[in-house]
Amino acid sequence: MSPTNQDKKFPPITACKGTAYQSIAADLDGTLLVSSSSLPYFMLVATEAGSLLRGLVLLLALPIVIVSYLFISEALGIQILIFISMSGLKIRDIELVSRAVLPRFYAADVRSDSYEVFDRCKRKVVVTANPTIMVEPFVKDFLGGDKVLGTEIEVNPRTKRATGFVKKPGVLVGKWKKLAILKEFGEEAPDLGIGDRKTDHDFMSICKVRALAPLYT
Repeated sequence: MSPTNQDKKFPPITACKGTAYQSIAADLDGTLLVSSSSLPYFMLVATEAGSLLRGLVLLLALPIVIVSYLFISEALGIQILIFISMSGLKIRDIELVSRAVLPRFYAADVRSDSYEVFDRCKRKVVVTANPTIMVEPFVKDFLGGDKVLGTEIEVNPRTKRATGFVKKPGVLVGKWKKLAILKEFGEEAPDLGIGDRKTDHDFMSICKVRALAPLYT
């Protein structure tokens, strides 16, 4: 994502280096990770927990995802990714891929400047639009995070399969990230909030110190 005028009100993440904060709320894609797109990871879930055919369907749907994401809403684009890649899959299969496959790909995409700051904090919370089930093993086991606030997918209680839809309040973007942080931290706001896009500004605005993860080069 290219920097915009709205981004200029926040200093870059490099301004926080060398400082140890008590608590941090951090976005994932484009912030703790180099890539701002979660599509490759949804593709891994679709093919590893599902099938090559499901992966092909996801690939063919990419134009719809991009148009929805850019011109309608970020939440809709991610909801389409979730529906195509996960609907009908057994939850245990998704969990297995999230533990055994995704972490090594996420680990190869970690951006050093953000992680250095993140790692120095004592209480580390990641807030993301991605499904919690996808990212929690990586965040806790590899990044040392304490909590993941992410999108919660809906599960059929009888079949233990993902329905493809998400639980309320929906995909965690914009104001929903802010509300999730407020619920998690209560009256004591995070010392530091870091993100990379306009829809992160809501949750960053309630943090004591804010920093932007600029386009990685």
